[in-house]
Amino acid sequence: MNAEIRLIVTDMDGTLLDGERRLPERFSETVRALAARGIRWAIASGRQLANLQARFKPLNVDVDIIAENGALAWAAGEARPFFEDLTPTDFFEPVLREALATPGASAVLCGAEQAFVHDRYPEDLAEITQYFAVHAPWHDLSEALGLRVCKVAIYHPHAAEALYPRLAPLATAERRVILSGPEWVDVQHVRIDKANALAALLRRQGLRPDQAIVFGDYLNDAGMLALVPHSVAMANALPELRERAAAIAPPNTQNGVLAHLRTIGLIEGD
Repeated sequence: MNAEIRLIVTDMDGTLLDGERRLPERFSETVRALAARGIRWAIASGRQLANLQARFKPLNVDVDIIAENGALAWAAGEARPFFEDLTPTDFFEPVLREALATPGASAVLCGAEQAFVHDRYPEDLAEITQYFAVHAPWHDLSEALGLRVCKVAIYHPHAAEALYPRLAPLATAERRVILSGPEWVDVQHVRIDKANALAALLRRQGLRPDQAIVFGDYLNDAGMLALVPHSVAMANALPELRERAAAIAPPNTQNGVLAHLRTIGLIEGD
C-alpha cells in the first residue's frame, strides 16, 4: 500500500488536532518530508476556508484544503477555490426558525468568503468565532434570507447531541442534518459532502482513490471514508464511523494520525 499512497487526508477536530486543539509536534517537518517523496497532505474539515488558511499559512507548508464539509476545495498557493458549491439560505429557513426557537442555540451562515454569526448569545461568540477567521454578525431572519452559503452550522454549548433530535426531522430528500461535533449540527444540501470535494481533488491531482489514505472521527467524514479503500477512523470516533472504516488509529489525544502513519511505515520516527 505505502508505495501507492500519494495523498493523506485528515479531518481536523477530533482527528488531527489533540484534545487541546493543537497540531501534532513536528507536523510541519512531516508534511515537508512527505512532499519531498511526492505525497501531499490535505485537510478536510467542517471549518471555514479562511480559518484553515490562516491556521496553516504560518507553518510554511503546502496543504490543500477541503472546507465547509466539502462545499469548497482549495489548492495550496492558489487565489480561489477550484471547487465551490453554494446554496441559497432560503433552503435552510425551517432549520433556522427551529434554531432561533431553541434556547441556547446559535446559527452560523457559512458563506464562501465570510461567515455570518448570530449574535444573540454574546457569551458564546468567542467559542464560535474561533472557527471563523472572517465573520460578521447577523440579527434576524429577514437579513439572512437571500444569501448564498456553503452550509448552516448550529452551535449549542455542550448540548448539540440533545439539539440534534429536534433538527433531524427537518431533513428532507435534499436537506441533510448531521451531527458534526459535540457542540455542532451542520445542515447542508445533500449534494454537499467531503467526498465530492475529495473526488475533485483526486481528479485535479490525477490520482485514484486507492492512492489516498483518509482519517476521520465524525459522521461528516463518512462519505470520504467510503470513497477510498484506505479509510481510517480514530479510536475516539463515533462507533458508526469505526464500523465503516478499514482501520482504526489511536485517539487524537495520542497524536493518532501520525502514530498510524508510523505503524504502516509511511513516515519514520518513534
